Amino acid sequence: MPPLVSIITVNYRQAQITCDFLDSLREIQYPHYEVLLVDNGLLEDESDKFRQHHPRVRVINSADNLGFAGGNNLAIREAAGDYILLINNDTIVPPDFLNPLVEVLETHPKAGMASPKIYFYDDPRMLQYAGTGKIDFRTGRGQDAAKRTLDEGQFDDLRQADYAHGACVLIRRTLLEEIGLLREDYFMYYEELDFSVRARRAGWEILYTPKAYIHHRESSSMGKTSPLKTYYMFRNRWLFIRRFGQGLDYPIFLVYFLLVALPLNAVRFVRQANWEHLRSLWRGLRWNLQRVRISHQVPVLATTPPRR
Repeated sequence: MPPLVSIITVNYRQAQITCDFLDSLREIQYPHYEVLLVDNGLLEDESDKFRQHHPRVRVINSADNLGFAGGNNLAIREAAGDYILLINNDTIVPPDFLNPLVEVLETHPKAGMASPKIYFYDDPRMLQYAGTGKIDFRTGRGQDAAKRTLDEGQFDDLRQADYAHGACVLIRRTLLEEIGLLREDYFMYYEELDFSVRARRAGWEILYTPKAYIHHRESSSMGKTSPLKTYYMFRNRWLFIRRFGQGLDYPIFLVYFLLVALPLNAVRFVRQANWEHLRSLWRGLRWNLQRVRISHQVPVLATTPPRR
């Protein structure tokens, strides 16, 4: 019997998108898995609707919106798998996507997690992720040669990545037991970068495998131009560097972030008359300024999985 995989997805008032995902998941070829769906901030119980699209799904209802991190953590604590797959509800998966992800972790014991090739849903040949380059801790900006490039086979090698992609990542349970769960103060965005840094600093590898792929409807829960997305991206970029910037990284980042990135974005939003986005920048700035000290605690996972 192959290892049990706990497939976890989080829904936030996107029943139809989630049902589309469950329809594709129902066709997968991997034989040994469970499905846990966290319904965040639900207005009504839609468990029966979800089960019509995947009869094996176990719905965990949460009256509160716990965000991406909190919703996933809620399900991880209920998961029984040797491997935990975190996957966005706004993805579509092919039948054979899970097998290569499990295989790569089974054959690479130093790897704590693996992500597949990710295409944009609206442009099936356009890449969103094919492994990532490093983030510059002095600017908070990353290098990603793959994003928004056409797939012509240039990213078809198995390789180490600096960061896994939160839209789809297979994680060893032992890694979660060792370094803890997702930090929930991010709420959404940057939590997988935080988790990836902690994994690498604990000595684990992160792998990208081109043998698996999915399609992703980017930012469908927030919207690509949502003021709330602007808030969390701005706020969490600073929070992330506060946690992991070393030596001169953080002071240099502050100069760049406050004197370059913030003014440039503010001017852009003023020119566009995007006042909600401008207020989001201020809210993200204020959130960090009000927290002179930040918590470095991490939610933990019990070493004994629940029985099924």
